[in-house]
Amino acid sequence: MVKLLIIADDFTGALDTGIQFAKEGIRTQVFTTSKVDTQRLNPDTEVLVVNTESRPMSGDDAYKVVYGIADWAVKQEIEIILKKTDSALRGNIGMELQAVSGAVTDQPLFFLPGHPKIQRITSKGVHYVEGKLVEDSVFGKDPYEPVKQSYIPDIIKMQSDITVNCIGTEDKITSDIAASTGVVVCDIKKAENLDTRVDQLIQKKKVRAIAGCSALGECLAKKITFQHTEKKVFEKTAILYVACGSLNKITGEQVDYAKQWGGFVRRHLSIEQKLDENYYTTARGQSFLKEMIDLCKENSKIVVDSFDTSGEKEAYLKQHSIPAEKVRKLIPAAFGQMIKALVNSGLDITVLMTGGDTLMGYMNLIGCTQIEPICEIEQGVVVSWVEQNGIRQQVISKSGGVGDKDILCKIADTIIK
Repeated sequence: MVKLLIIADDFTGALDTGIQFAKEGIRTQVFTTSKVDTQRLNPDTEVLVVNTESRPMSGDDAYKVVYGIADWAVKQEIEIILKKTDSALRGNIGMELQAVSGAVTDQPLFFLPGHPKIQRITSKGVHYVEGKLVEDSVFGKDPYEPVKQSYIPDIIKMQSDITVNCIGTEDKITSDIAASTGVVVCDIKKAENLDTRVDQLIQKKKVRAIAGCSALGECLAKKITFQHTEKKVFEKTAILYVACGSLNKITGEQVDYAKQWGGFVRRHLSIEQKLDENYYTTARGQSFLKEMIDLCKENSKIVVDSFDTSGEKEAYLKQHSIPAEKVRKLIPAAFGQMIKALVNSGLDITVLMTGGDTLMGYMNLIGCTQIEPICEIEQGVVVSWVEQNGIRQQVISKSGGVGDKDILCKIADTIIK
């Protein structure tokens, strides 16, 4: 029976929060669509994760989809609703918090946004990444959802008219706060701040509506009482193939390092390979797929990236009358075609996908709506199993902004036989 629902706005977020429970042996199911198929919900599932894919949506659309699943959870009498937010506060933060608050009306929504382990903290309501204001970090220049404010009430109020209050790490949850409505932003500077605040909320029975990133999920997995089953482990394979769909600067540095120091063979997708949706049905496209299969047979570490060279994308989009917003779907679809070909070739391969859109592109292509998280091999690096036509495929997901520059090398050392 589902005890906790996690609502995530992208796929990597769904997985890196769901895995916090799965790695503790708590039965966890991850759905890739916002409509829960109750026929496919296992009776022993205690943590249900729903990926709404609402990060790139308009604020109104994001509100509707998140409210719909939160309202469903209330009617199902699910005890706890966790709105998973990006640790750098990208996306429709304000509207999605308001949606959960609108469904759970008998308490405020407590927002604990910090992730101190990866240097993302909140102090006096202001969010920082590696010591910088989030707006001055790489996330302030995100190609899709740049974060333009650092004071969290301002971020929320840019999208929503919900009431927002902030409390410091030493502030108690008073009866007035507990009885209020809207969002309560809680400062998180250190890991112990997260532990202390969650303990207070559990004691006061105020965890019914709560929001934060994967660090909050990890904390709840250890503090909420669940049934525990046998923990699962990953499998070593002959090949690690990295599908780099993220355009984050951090990911770029990781790919450069992997090629220079990690022994990875690197390929860069041409503009047609990324943006021509018919490319992989052509003779050239089929030849390229065969080339990639042969490359994997000859090498154990491969990384394929989609970074743009100066001006090429804009010129191609203009020439072929492709709307800029469509790029976000075309690139994941291209990676999906390549991954499907590699998997169907029978290679002993693990596929690592950076960016939630990349993994979703593959899942959509094979018509899969569920994924089973297995374990976390590095902070924010999740190993999962996907089934296609009865065949189980091991995949790894990683958010573009997560990890040190040698993260791909560490993953290769762990996964490759």
